[in-house]
Amino acid sequence: MILSLHAQAQLFLLTVIMGGVMGLVYDGLRVFRHAFPHKFIWVQLEDGLFWLTAVFLVFGVMLRASSGEIRFFSILGLLGGMGLYFLTLSRWVIAVSDRIIALVKYITVLFFRILSTPFHLVWLLVRRPVLKFGRFCGKKRKKLLQSMKLYVKMKLHHLHIDWKIVRRKEK
Repeated sequence: MILSLHAQAQLFLLTVIMGGVMGLVYDGLRVFRHAFPHKFIWVQLEDGLFWLTAVFLVFGVMLRASSGEIRFFSILGLLGGMGLYFLTLSRWVIAVSDRIIALVKYITVLFFRILSTPFHLVWLLVRRPVLKFGRFCGKKRKKLLQSMKLYVKMKLHHLHIDWKIVRRKEK
């Protein structure tokens, strides 16, 4: 199919915009990695999924806009749009998103610190009695287990004697 010069210019502009949007989406993925660091294999899987999705989206646009014909200027437009985005806006997007992530983390930590303060104050009041009671219970538990052990030994001894008597009566 032959495209007019106007249609080719529109397709080129569309691919440049698509390349910029793909760069922005990839920066979103990078921001996600900054916020939640994870292992190398997951990074590779995310990249693979991103590029697989990008290929299908680009193919869909090419199929609709130029009847499935891959033109050199459209590939150049995609790469140019991504390159233009990464050279101009990417640094700002990453810097702003890192600051937003740091702010959200700070607010979250502050929120949970405010929520836990009453519990911390109560713990400061009851810590000594609770720890003393725990030590007391630990000593009593140890004595109880020792006496239980002696009791179990005595019962086993009586069972052993009773078993001997039962065996004698059978003979």
